[in-house]
Amino acid sequence: MGDRFQRAGAASFGAASDLLSRLVEGDSAAHDTVREWVQSVVLSRSWRLSDPEGCVQEVLRRLLVIGRERSFDGQSSLRTFVVSVARYTCIDARRRERFRSSFEAAMPERYDAPGGSSDPQRDVERRERLEHLRYIHQRMPEDCRKLWGLVYGEGLPAPEVARRLGISDGNARVRIHRCLEKARELGRQSASSAAAR
Repeated sequence: MGDRFQRAGAASFGAASDLLSRLVEGDSAAHDTVREWVQSVVLSRSWRLSDPEGCVQEVLRRLLVIGRERSFDGQSSLRTFVVSVARYTCIDARRRERFRSSFEAAMPERYDAPGGSSDPQRDVERRERLEHLRYIHQRMPEDCRKLWGLVYGEGLPAPEVARRLGISDGNARVRIHRCLEKARELGRQSASSAAAR
C-alpha cells in the first residue's frame, strides 16, 4: 500500500517538475497555467498593490530562477509552491510600499517628481534632503534598519516594538535612541563630506 503512495507521489513530482521545466523552456501553455495561479494570488483584493502586474512578473522571474536552478524539491504540489512564492512576493512588495509611503509621508511633497513646486531651488533642496536620508538609511546597521522599520515603517510604539523583539520596554527605548544617535552621526559625516566636496 505504501508503495502505491510512493509511486503516486513520484508521478505527481514528475508532472510538476515537467511543468516547471516547460515554463523555463518558454512553453506558452505552461506559462499561461502558472501565470493564472500567480494572478489568483496577486490580483486578490487583500494586497492592494500599486503595481500588481509588476508583482506578477517578479513572481514569474523568481519561479524561472527556481526552475533553472532545479531547486523545487516536490515536497508540495507545484501549484501550492507557486501560490506560496506569490504570497511571499506580495508580502515583500507590500512591505516595501508601506516603508516607501511612510518614508515619503515624512516629507511634505513628493521629491522624486521634477517640478514638484514652482521654486526650482526648493525642488533641489528637497531632492538633496531625500538623498541625504537615503544615504543615512543605507549605512545604518541592519538591526537599526529593522528597528526603524518597526518604529517608522509600521508606526509601532516602543512597548509594541519591545514585545515583538522579546525585550523590555526600556531596552527598546534605549535601542531606538542609540539608532537615532547613529543616524545623527551618519548625518553629520554625510554633511561634512558634502561640504568638503
